[in-house]
Amino acid sequence: MFIAQPQTGTVSVQELLSAPGLASLTLLAGDPARDVRSVRVVAEQRTLRELTSGELAVVLPTVFLDAQGHQFDVALRDTAATGAAAVVLTGVEAEAVEPTARRIADRHALALLTAPPGTEPTQLVIAVARLLGGDASIALARVDDARQRIASSDSPSAILAATAQTLATEVTVRAPDHGEPAALVEVDGLADGYVTATVPARASGAWVIAARAVVRLAADAYARALAEHRRTDLAPIHDRGRLLGELLLAPESERAPLVARARTLGVAVDGWHQVLRFELSSSLAETAGREQATTAQLDAVGDTALDAVRAGGTAEDGWHGTRIGGDVLLVRTTSTNPGQAAARTAYQAATAALDAARERFPGLVVRCGIGGAHRRAAGLRTSATDARAALAATRQSMPPREIVAIDALGLNPMLVEWYASDTTRASVDDLLAPLAELGHQAAEDAIRTLQSYLDHQSSPAKAAKDLNVHPQTITYRLRKITTLLHVDFNDPEQRLALQLACRAWLMR
Repeated sequence: MFIAQPQTGTVSVQELLSAPGLASLTLLAGDPARDVRSVRVVAEQRTLRELTSGELAVVLPTVFLDAQGHQFDVALRDTAATGAAAVVLTGVEAEAVEPTARRIADRHALALLTAPPGTEPTQLVIAVARLLGGDASIALARVDDARQRIASSDSPSAILAATAQTLATEVTVRAPDHGEPAALVEVDGLADGYVTATVPARASGAWVIAARAVVRLAADAYARALAEHRRTDLAPIHDRGRLLGELLLAPESERAPLVARARTLGVAVDGWHQVLRFELSSSLAETAGREQATTAQLDAVGDTALDAVRAGGTAEDGWHGTRIGGDVLLVRTTSTNPGQAAARTAYQAATAALDAARERFPGLVVRCGIGGAHRRAAGLRTSATDARAALAATRQSMPPREIVAIDALGLNPMLVEWYASDTTRASVDDLLAPLAELGHQAAEDAIRTLQSYLDHQSSPAKAAKDLNVHPQTITYRLRKITTLLHVDFNDPEQRLALQLACRAWLMR
């Protein structure tokens, strides 16, 4: 005798393996992508030859025991010939299934599965039938299954894995595409991405209903786990990062006790340091200038960047995060000289940090300046100065670049220090104020023209070629610049001051 379930819908074997009441099944061989259209209990061997295309057979233990070895292999071939999708053996240990039977299942792409001892065959049929029919009860069962799995997960990654297992699809923290089930993650009142589930190719209505509820459960649990992770696991790292930030800002007279405290906290302050400095703005259209990110957003992006670089680092890397003004800083500290590999490691870290920040905060514009690797506390400050100048260079390049390393600029160390100075910026503002009042684009055109003209030994023709404009345009602009600035290009000191000021202004 057998219990048959008529064709209603279609699901894959892989989907069955994650459904409530069916997750205990084990796939021994065959194709998990096979489509299941109906299900029945098989109590006699001859019934295996009568299966229909896409059918799943739940086989009673006596059928297998009466036809072990070669007889079962023949029965399995007959089953495959019918176009059946899968065979589930009940009351049978996986070790009892011969390798020949597994090879037959693989050859014919027939999914061969086992159920744990004591499993009631009719319950398996009911569970499969609910999934095929899109019964609302299967959605409720899936939500309850997710609740239990998520409750037993104690880390952000484990919560995502449990959710993915329940929904039998990819679940990640990313911005959702149109129609994807997603839920906002809020940590301490700040939006911190979305838990998003990828929709399977043939998602049923019951799956969609369940997925919407499940991602909400997952997002809330993920937010709690993430907040706890930041409070506990990252707390010592944040303490050390804040100390490094104090060391960067402190006057020379106050550095000694900070260095001693850093040693006490286990920071290799006497080792080698390399600073990555990140600038954030909240709009892709920056024609009107940089928009400041909020303090909470800076902290969240800093945590995201720190997690990304630590995940991709080695045991020798000591990564710390801090914040100075509106910029996020990551500091890599090593006890030995990182050598030539430092530039490559820093660039890879910067790329990983930018990718992670953009993924969690879509629309956020992030740029990074990379300082050189320098030794001891004084070297930390030197690297931070390097990074500040390199960050400024990201805006000078046309088009603007996301990442610039100080080593790639080939700048004289004295100029790097000068470019990064607050006093320099104030002097530049005063000198070029008449041009800045022309408006952002007009000011940039004028200053680029002036810089090119001075760099090419006062040759309008060479400046025109450099800027790809007509020489008369250069002449016209220079007359206007001379009138506004009241400068004498024949005075060597004025020429030098203007040349440096143009470079500093364009590096902002």
